[in-house]
Amino acid sequence: MAIVKMEKMHLLALKSEQSKLMQTLQKTGIVEVIDITGDKKEEEKQGHKEDRIRDEIAKELAELETKLNNLKLGIDFLKPYSKSPNPLIYGKPDVKKDELSKILSNETKIAESLQRVFDLDKKIAQLKSEESKILNQIDFLIPWQGLDIPLEQLGNTDRTAFVAVVIPRKSKDKLEEKAKESQLPLDIKVIGEKRDDLYALIVYHRGCNEDVQSLFKEFSVTIQDFMGLKGTPNDIIEQSKRRLSDIQKEREDIKTQAQGMNQDLFNFEVLYDYYMVEKDRKTNTLKLFDTDKSFYLQAWLPKERKSYITDTISKITDMVYVEFTEPEENDDIPVLLSNSKLVEPFEVITELYSLPDPRGIDPNPYMAPFYWLFFGMMLSDAGYGIILSLFTAVALLKFKLEGSGRKFVSMFFLCGISTIIWGAIFGGWFGDLIKIKPLWINPLDNPMSVLILSFILGIIQIFTGIILNGYKNIRAGNTADAIMDQGLWLVLLTGLLMFAIQPLAGIAKYVALFGAIGLILTQGRAQKNPIMKLASGVMSLYSVTGYLSDLLSYSRLLALGLTTGVIATVINTMAKTVGGSAIGFVVMILILLGGHVFNILINILGAYVHSSRLQYIEFFSKFYDSGGRAFDPLRIKTTYVKLEDL
Repeated sequence: MAIVKMEKMHLLALKSEQSKLMQTLQKTGIVEVIDITGDKKEEEKQGHKEDRIRDEIAKELAELETKLNNLKLGIDFLKPYSKSPNPLIYGKPDVKKDELSKILSNETKIAESLQRVFDLDKKIAQLKSEESKILNQIDFLIPWQGLDIPLEQLGNTDRTAFVAVVIPRKSKDKLEEKAKESQLPLDIKVIGEKRDDLYALIVYHRGCNEDVQSLFKEFSVTIQDFMGLKGTPNDIIEQSKRRLSDIQKEREDIKTQAQGMNQDLFNFEVLYDYYMVEKDRKTNTLKLFDTDKSFYLQAWLPKERKSYITDTISKITDMVYVEFTEPEENDDIPVLLSNSKLVEPFEVITELYSLPDPRGIDPNPYMAPFYWLFFGMMLSDAGYGIILSLFTAVALLKFKLEGSGRKFVSMFFLCGISTIIWGAIFGGWFGDLIKIKPLWINPLDNPMSVLILSFILGIIQIFTGIILNGYKNIRAGNTADAIMDQGLWLVLLTGLLMFAIQPLAGIAKYVALFGAIGLILTQGRAQKNPIMKLASGVMSLYSVTGYLSDLLSYSRLLALGLTTGVIATVINTMAKTVGGSAIGFVVMILILLGGHVFNILINILGAYVHSSRLQYIEFFSKFYDSGGRAFDPLRIKTTYVKLEDL
């Protein structure tokens, strides 16, 4: 399996059949409508803009967008209060045609419920704002709680001024000394304090107001403004706390009302998904050519499904013309991948990098086995592999996972199996917690053997990448390029590798020499100057260092495998040292559980990241052409419910 071959569909039909045909194509979910309005001539574009029907569609789209935004606000508000089944576990609820019709007929009542939600949301916002103001006010008044004078009585009498002030703690004594030296009739009573400030009531004779103000300025004394508050600070704080209690009760009342709107939430979700389907359909309608009597549509679809599309359309109307053509050279062909159930989960690794060029090679069938092997070799503990596979198997069976989420979990399930196999080979069962003899090698005792194995796997993958690049050239009709650019490199690299095998060392120099001479003579063939041809050929041999660097990268297979085993062994050793008593046994269990959970999580992440890196840098760089665009068919896409029989 590989990249699905696409064909372009051309459909010409009566305008009266447009809505029905678009609805049918949307139900199939295998047709991506092409925007062809940009291909029209300028005068046709101008006429198109003035088309009344298209203006109406644009207006309907704007109205749909408004409805969708309002419904989303309503859903987001009610969702935290909902007791509806979790769709991740139970899936989306099915909505039949008659149920949808009933909901659509009650749009007016649903709009009233939506307004009620907006009112509740507005009320919560008001309560939150009021609560914030009250809390700030309480925080402001707490230092003044000891003041038993109503705040409205502060100020001036005929002869005396009562002023609430904030004095820097370090200035208080100096202020009193200066007032005493100046013989000012002034008294300071400290009411409260914070870290750097004192909150005080200052009483002085009004006749010396200018001298007191000058004193305040000298010692950075701030006169406190109570913003029209009435009553003593303590009374105001108590009153504020009672209001906070009332606000909480009002919130509980809103919560109760919201919890009683489960049916309204369901209606909002159904309408939201219905409008999303309508919006998608109408948006795609704007991509068509149309006249008063007819319309013309272009679309991509998998080549293998064109008979199905033809049969489906013919059941709707006979007044339609459908034709299929092969993609042209400059067409922007979408990419749809089709792989076996074992390879499909690994598509997510490629998707995170970039989809393949539609005219290139799907790397997934070749990448998946290597990724599977490398992940297991890096995690390399059978106990961890069992846990990983069990947890992901439960997630796949219990949760209604879709799309990339399901691919990710399925990939980790398969990688867990690989980890079990490699763990058994290396003898890793929660480190050395369970003593089972390795089936082959213990990396801690014989790391060089594992390193050699890592390099062998790396050589196989690098050679696979070079061969795939040669296959690309042969498929494109460039057989000579495949021989000179990939074949000769395979000969040279094979010759160099043969030097590592003593019995083959004699013939290795001839194989390597043949490859090197071939590259020198062919790699500069694009140059016109003979000297430049030779120089380019010689310089091409420098790429050997790149291949060596790529090969060394596979040493991470050993490094991460050792890391998993060493950390697990250290955890086990730490746990054993605290055993021997009841309390020690409990601590030992906690160390084992906590340590191994940490180890498995951190090393799953490491295996995932480094296995991906080997594919992206060492493998894909040899042959992969990226930059594809995902196939995006017109289909019934819903978020909250399943709409049937639309």
